[in-house]
This record gives sequence, C-alpha cells and structure tokens, in this order.
Amino acid sequence: MDNRHLLSCMQVFVSVADSGSFSEGARRLSISQPSVSRQVNALEVHLGVRLLQRTTRRLSLTEAGRVYCEKARQILRDVDEAGQSISGFKETASGVLKIGAPLLWIDLKITPYLSEFMEQYPEIGLDIQCTDVMQDVVDEGLDLVIRVGHLIDSSYVAVTLARIRMVLCASPAYLESHGAPRSPGDLLDHNCIVYDGHDEWEFSHVCQKQKDQIQRVHVAGNINTNMVTVMLTALEQDICISLLPDLMIKEQLQEGTLVDVMPAYDINIKNLVVDRVFALYSNRKHLPAKTRAFIDFYRDKFSRTNGDEILPA
Repeated sequence: MDNRHLLSCMQVFVSVADSGSFSEGARRLSISQPSVSRQVNALEVHLGVRLLQRTTRRLSLTEAGRVYCEKARQILRDVDEAGQSISGFKETASGVLKIGAPLLWIDLKITPYLSEFMEQYPEIGLDIQCTDVMQDVVDEGLDLVIRVGHLIDSSYVAVTLARIRMVLCASPAYLESHGAPRSPGDLLDHNCIVYDGHDEWEFSHVCQKQKDQIQRVHVAGNINTNMVTVMLTALEQDICISLLPDLMIKEQLQEGTLVDVMPAYDINIKNLVVDRVFALYSNRKHLPAKTRAFIDFYRDKFSRTNGDEILPA
C-alpha cells in the first residue's frame, strides 16, 4: 500500500472509530459505506491485525485498534498542520502571520487599519504579540517584528515603514506651571522623564549655519522607564517634559494637548538612535506572500499618516 492510499485508509478508520459505525463514518467523509468497509479491511490486511471488533449490535475497537487510532489521529493532525505551516508561502497571501511589536505602536498604527487589512486579505490570520521588550524573530517564532530606532543585527532584513523625528514635548499645563525652556541648557531646571536610563540628549540647531554645533545636556527627572506608554501618560498628566517620536504623538500635537517645545532643534538621544520605524524579518530567499502583503500595506499607512512619500523597500 502506498503512502497516499495509507493516509486515506487512516482517515477512514479514524472517522469510523470516532463515529462508532461504518454508515456514520461514511456520511462524515461524504463517501459510500462500501468504500469505507473496503478501506478499513485493506488497512487491517496491510497491518496484519484486526482493528475493529464487529458484531450485529455494535462496533468497538480492539486493543490494537485503540493504539493505532491514537497514533493515526496524531499523524493526520501533523499532516494537516504541515500544510497550514507553508500556506503563507503560496502566491496568494494566506496563513497565520505572527507579528511582534511595541504595545503603543500596535495601538496607534496597526489596529486602526485592521478591518481594512482583513478585508483586503481575508485569507490571512494575524497573531499579534504586544511587548516593549526587544523581540527576536527566529527565537520567538515570529514572522515579523516592528521596531523603532536603528537596525543592529544585519542577519535580518529591515524595511523602513516611516522616518521619525524626536520631539521635545510637554503639556500646556506643565509649561504654564514651570515655564517653557528656550534653550537646551534650560532643561536642567525641568523634570525630564528618561527612557531606560538614557539621560544625555543631543541638540543641533536646524539653522544650517549652526547645524554642526551639537549641545549635549544631561537631563534628570523623577521617572525612569522602558515603557513608552508610561512616558506618554506622564506627559498627558502634566508631570514632566520628554522626548517622543513625532509619529507617535501627531494627534496630540495637532489637538494641542502636547506642545513641541523646541521645534528649532534636531534632537537625539545619545547611544539610542531613534530615526525610523521598520519591519524586521529573517533573511530568507523566498519572502512569504502573507509577510509581503503586511509590509506593503502598512508601509503605505505609516508613510501617508506621517506625511512622507512612500519609502522604497
């Protein structure tokens, strides 16, 4: 018996065992009862053991049948899962796409367009893992990771979704209470929330004549965090002043709930390059259609909502 016929007989046998009768097993598989009987008999001949005990009143599994049925179920599940695992490699975008991304970026930039994405790609399922902890594509079994900053590991492929400008911002209420800093040195008198201990900020004036003159300031405050959501909440609660990516606070700046305090400066965090948001995937010769679909869709959304032209892949 060849493997293809063997798998077919296994499926028929499991259907009969699960349903408790040849007729019901046939109905579930949409085949004739004689065909079911022939395939079960063929399987028993192939194995050299009786799998089913047949009487006029009932049908039951033999001891060998119980053992074989359990193994056969697992084999059939494995075959099914093997097919599903490569469904995303077909030309049609399909299969489950596992994505990792920081919580706030998922909230602000991914979920607003989920309905549109799912309507455009109905055969793709999304498994979204939200965390501000740096995720590894391969180690965590992900298809795609969205990161902010700068690519360090060159073994992966990065596609820029949008460029980022860091904005020194605060709420109007905070600025009213503490005054607005006019120069980098003024920040020494302000409560600056710091991201993950990175307390040295670099300022260069946008004026071309002063472009090369970088001022570095060691800021201080009563909050240090590695969660951007904490930083945003602290700003909105009038606690502090801080740096956040413009793409993340675009609506707050437009609505006036946050203010760009020093628009005349380009600002960076020393030893923490935050200049773009990008999608990262493992370096494979064949990029699955489901991954390509997601990247193309959200490159468009990220870039257009930031007012940029569509960036090249």
